[in-house]
Amino acid sequence: MENIAIRIIDSTAFYQQALRGQATEDDFRYQLMAPLEKMWQYLNAPLKPKSLGGYDVVMASEMMGIWTPRKSNQLIADKLEKLVATNIFTEAPAVLRQGISAFAEIGYQIPVTEIVVTILLGDSEKSILMASEGYSGFGGIPGFIFLVVVPNHFNQSRLKSALAHELNHNVRFTYAPFNHGDVSVEEYLVIEGLAEVFAEKLYGIDQRGPWVQNFTEKELADSIDVMKAGRQARGFEQVAAYMYGDAVAKAQGYAPVGLSRNAGYTVGYHLVKKYLKNTGASIEKATLTPSAEIIKESKIFD
Repeated sequence: MENIAIRIIDSTAFYQQALRGQATEDDFRYQLMAPLEKMWQYLNAPLKPKSLGGYDVVMASEMMGIWTPRKSNQLIADKLEKLVATNIFTEAPAVLRQGISAFAEIGYQIPVTEIVVTILLGDSEKSILMASEGYSGFGGIPGFIFLVVVPNHFNQSRLKSALAHELNHNVRFTYAPFNHGDVSVEEYLVIEGLAEVFAEKLYGIDQRGPWVQNFTEKELADSIDVMKAGRQARGFEQVAAYMYGDAVAKAQGYAPVGLSRNAGYTVGYHLVKKYLKNTGASIEKATLTPSAEIIKESKIFD
């Protein structure tokens, strides 16, 4: 694990500049996002648009709920100090080292030489971000992780858990690369279930993210039935309705399928827990196990 460099991008200087009214879109591109350029290349988002008003990292960031200089500084006026107060910038390396060590203990050397991490302020006007208690993350490209945060009482203690969740995605996708256009519902259930159970192992159930809901037994059983019927649906636009639920599906222009908010995350969490219980496997070994085997041995759809 000593061979993996951890590089924390300090975003605070950019936000201090923004709060002085001195941050431009180009500052956002080249100060804040340039260290993540290889990640954005995988996502087909150039630092600079190919044509005026075209798709670029600024537009992509806004879609992900990240605050950009196109929005009012007042949205982040009291947020930077709160974000720094969470200590996530100083604690992030230890979080990642702990996670990397957990996989080293089962003999898996994560095949990356560096993990680049940054913590970004979110846009509090993004309803989907705020519906997840003001924070989310992305770890879909091995070697890169970012969190998006509108600091509040709920999420301020959960950022380490969120970082561990995203690290698990990084590891999973070195084993089974993510295909945004062809991922199936059942594959996505496994992906998110693995990540949240891994974070729970490291930081406890009380640090679990809001994406795992406290469903009643009936609501969970009904959700599993819907997932069973649609689990072979493929492509992110199909999958999103199952993972996020009807409210988000409608807001994003996807066809609702009859599910409560974050149903996919909740079912995925219980699916992985059942797999671990039935097999005795560790969450680290499960992270390196084919989705089909996890689905089968969980018996959740039997």
